[in-house]
Parts: sequence; structure tokens; C-alpha cells
Amino acid sequence: MFSSAVKGFSLSAIALAVSLPASAAVIQGFDVSNAANVSCGGGAQYGLWTNSLTPSKCSKYFAIEAGTTFLRSDDGTATFTGSASNPLGTSAIFDLTFTGFQEDYSVVKTGGTAKQADWNFYTGLTADSKITVGGVDYFAQLVGAPTNVGSMPVFQYGTGANDKTGDFGGSVWMDMYAADGTALFTAGNHWDINFDLTENPDLVPDVDVDVPAPATLGLLALGVAALRLSRRSK
Repeated sequence: MFSSAVKGFSLSAIALAVSLPASAAVIQGFDVSNAANVSCGGGAQYGLWTNSLTPSKCSKYFAIEAGTTFLRSDDGTATFTGSASNPLGTSAIFDLTFTGFQEDYSVVKTGGTAKQADWNFYTGLTADSKITVGGVDYFAQLVGAPTNVGSMPVFQYGTGANDKTGDFGGSVWMDMYAADGTALFTAGNHWDINFDLTENPDLVPDVDVDVPAPATLGLLALGVAALRLSRRSK
């Protein structure tokens, strides 16, 4: 009976280890830069617009800083991470994870161009996606979520998708919430990001082989050891 129990456990452990999903792999990486201009201080570039967050017109506009990246993964998600700052020196930190990759989507913003031959889309944001401005976390969802898909613009990227120029880039409208779910900037008071993209192969890892997580290796080793023990006890 002991041998059967150990054998059953070992097989279960091995099955679980084998079935654990591999982590998502980055398949494409881009450096992110500003796509728009505002007439502040003689004209300045910006990428993030925070609508009514501050009373000063110029302080609403944040210039995306070097090191900001957009990384696409093979599981249909993408991350947008980095930083920006406004003319007053207030910082903004991007920590956004987009979900629901689609090659076609019917509601788009065409301020950059009406041509969409190379456009792609992401139709959701994870619940922990946020932009931290001046040390305060603002949690982001696509405008109109969760009933936005098919009726509102989503995250779009491609040639002219920045909604400002014909450059290769992207744009997204976001409703912003407090940590407790209180709506802060939504509907017509939403935030925007308008950005250009430059593909950077250095952002994609060279190794294509999936490396099992430590927990997966542990389960596999434990299962094999238990299987050996069950055979010895016979």
C-alpha cells in the first residue's frame, strides 16, 4: 500500500511539473519616444497627457525619457515600461501590461493616418497596470473597460498609429483609478499616451530555449526520487 501511495505521488508530481506552463518569451522589442508637440516653453515634445491632473496646462504634458520600452511576448501580452517628466520636473513611471493581442480591430484613431495595413492591437490591461506620477499610483484600464472592446479604441500600434503623425508608433486612451477602485480620470477625462517606436533587436533575448522555473525542476526531481523509492520498496 505504501509503495502504491508513493508511486501515485511520484507520478502526480512528474505530471504537474511537466504541465506547468513556460514563462512568456519576448519576441519583439522597441525603444519608445515622443510623438507629439505642445506649445509650452517654445515648443516641447511629449508622450503622456494627464488631462485634468494638474491645473497648469503645460504640467499636464510629460516627455517620455530614454530607456522606455515596449516589449511584445509570445503569449499575446506586451509591457510598456519606463519614465517621463513634465516641465515642472514631476516624474511619471510607466508599469503597464497589455493583453489580448489582435491583428484586426474595427474602432481606431486615425489622427496620424487612415491607412492601417501594418497595425496591431491589444484589447486589455492587467489589473495591476499603473502610472505613478509624483509618487502617487494611478491604476489604468482601457477607456470604457470592461465593455470597451468593439465600441472604443484600444491600444494600437503601427505606421501612423500614434494618432499624431505618419511615423511608426502607437497610442492608447486610458481610464485611471485609485488603488481602491475609485474612478479618478475616466471617459472624457481620460489620459493619453502617444508615442513613436524604433525596433531594437537588443531588447530580445538571444536564447530561445525555455528554462524551467526552479519550482518546476524541484517537482520533477521529487517525483523521480519518489518513483525510485516506490520501486525499491517492492
